[in-house]
Amino acid sequence: MRDITLEEMAENVNNPSFGDDLLGVVFYSRTVEDVTRSAAEGHRVFKTRDYVKIMTPGDRHNTIDRPVQRTGFLPTDDIERFPKQWARYQNKQQQQEHEGTPLMLWSVMPTPLAEELKYLNIFTVEQLANLADSHASKIRGGPTWKQKAAEFVKALKDTALVGKLQVALAERDNKIETQDKAIKDQADKIERLAARLAKLEK
Repeated sequence: MRDITLEEMAENVNNPSFGDDLLGVVFYSRTVEDVTRSAAEGHRVFKTRDYVKIMTPGDRHNTIDRPVQRTGFLPTDDIERFPKQWARYQNKQQQQEHEGTPLMLWSVMPTPLAEELKYLNIFTVEQLANLADSHASKIRGGPTWKQKAAEFVKALKDTALVGKLQVALAERDNKIETQDKAIKDQADKIERLAARLAKLEK
């Protein structure tokens, strides 16, 4: 995770999900022993439980892998905290552990480095761009790659912004064209009506 500024902390003091979008999250099921029933029935009884794996980019030792918590309150309720991932899991859809552009698809990223970063729970360009400086400094050329990733992400956002602007301009032009046509049709109607009135007056 990237370094969080005091300003961001202040702005998001009431946002318990702040920063969760950069975590790697996947829900899955695991068969475990039901200790209570095993003791009651005198033999081992198993059940299926929902588990969640939460990975912190840049720190492979900071991975949480445990049963899903349902408390009804953020940030301790995993379902409330990660609703998109939970919905995919419930619908048996392919789960993306990491939202964003995969490092393996980033043309400038050498494959060996991408594999090294995967080992550190860094799977996307966005995660690399937002990596904490303390984690980036431990990677060979980390600060440079972090900067390149940040520039790439900015370029993606700029491209998306340009795309939105082009769509907005096209919609505006279409609206103007429609209005112009409506005005012309109205003018033609008035002209025809005026011509008919002129004939009646003769």
